[in-house]
Amino acid sequence: MGYKTIRFMSTIFTDDFLIALSNWQKGWRENQDKRRVIADEVVLQCQNLPLKFKSVIEPCYRKRFINKGEVTPILTNQDGFFEGIASWSIDIDETKKFKGIHRPDTKFVMLFKHIPIPEEIVLNIMELWNDEEFVETAEKFKKENPDLAKPIFHFRDRQKEVILRSTLKANEIEDIVGASSSFEELCTIAEIPQENREELSKKFAKTGIPIEVSTFTGRNITKSSLLKTLEKFNDKLQSAESNRTLYDFSNASVPHKDDLKHKL
Repeated sequence: MGYKTIRFMSTIFTDDFLIALSNWQKGWRENQDKRRVIADEVVLQCQNLPLKFKSVIEPCYRKRFINKGEVTPILTNQDGFFEGIASWSIDIDETKKFKGIHRPDTKFVMLFKHIPIPEEIVLNIMELWNDEEFVETAEKFKKENPDLAKPIFHFRDRQKEVILRSTLKANEIEDIVGASSSFEELCTIAEIPQENREELSKKFAKTGIPIEVSTFTGRNITKSSLLKTLEKFNDKLQSAESNRTLYDFSNASVPHKDDLKHKL
């Protein structure tokens, strides 16, 4: 008696799910309208996944290039700034490296640390690759749709990615990117005589200490900088109140309406 070959079909990881995941990992080249369309489909395709694919017990990190107007709501809104559906990672080092730390069209770079609640988690991509059924289904999908599957297999779980309903909060800023002053400015601050600076410059060159180079400043400097910024902001608010004038919030960013539909 012969046996009929039965085509394997996952009841969990459908082609629509895999296409949505592929589009998400392929990206949108900073086109936010395209991101929102892709995000909508990811949320739709993930809504019925088992809970094990929507859980994470470790802190998640997100590096964010901050656009004009976003600093105010991040620092002053008690609920933070809801940015929609976004990628986070449990790997802080991978997060810091991803897409560099400088863009000429953005104002700041901030690193956020967040421990998500279950309702915020859209998909834990790492958990997919720990699942035998997903791996088998993805491999089959790759054979039948090699181009569509490329982003899925290019990234796999390398980025340790978790997709979240993402809110950026001031008290979760872990690090910021900054650059030191110039060598001459540093010498002036330290009151180093002009005649000693050339020799000192040579020593700096040998040690490789970065000057005027963007880098993550570290947690302590970050917290100190944020505290000073908030103090200055509070001073402006108090001054406005004393002078019976309104503080101008017109340039502060607000969440996009198509992102807000995903807010809890």
